[in-house]
Amino acid sequence: MTTSKPSTRDTILDAAETVVAREGSGRLTIDAVAAEAAVSKGGVLYHFPNKIALLTGMVERMMAEIGAEIAAAEARATADGSPVLPLVIQDMFNRSGTHDSVSMALLAASAEHPELLDPAREFLSSTFQRLADATPDPIAAQILLLAMDGLKLSILLGFNHVPDHQLQPIRDRVLSLAHEIYA
Repeated sequence: MTTSKPSTRDTILDAAETVVAREGSGRLTIDAVAAEAAVSKGGVLYHFPNKIALLTGMVERMMAEIGAEIAAAEARATADGSPVLPLVIQDMFNRSGTHDSVSMALLAASAEHPELLDPAREFLSSTFQRLADATPDPIAAQILLLAMDGLKLSILLGFNHVPDHQLQPIRDRVLSLAHEIYA
């Protein structure tokens, strides 16, 4: 089996994620990313002319990954005739913990540059509305999606008000509620 080599752009974004995960967004520099990616500074600047462009690329890639996961959930739901919302919620639970350090760094960077999260805001708003509108009870669907957002943010910020041993029962209950929307 042949695996394709990642594009230089993806290599740079991988390196940027590594730098922010390890050192935080404050230490994200073109030089640090070039060193981590083992490409020249000019190579980084060719794809991302400045730090804001690099952070924007990171947000866009994260949203593309989430979009692909939602599209896959929708395809699975269509293929087996099941409702999509529980599958999306399951995927959101599975994604919990994934890229947390990168998410936190992007959140921190957005304090300085709030516009960095505009694409994420627009994407999630339209996607969640579309998913909710496709259910028999759009308000209940939005409540469940907001609960998932709140849980993710709570974990991301380290509030830890939900003990680990309660995460599975919470997951099960939210999924049960998602299925009840279609009953």
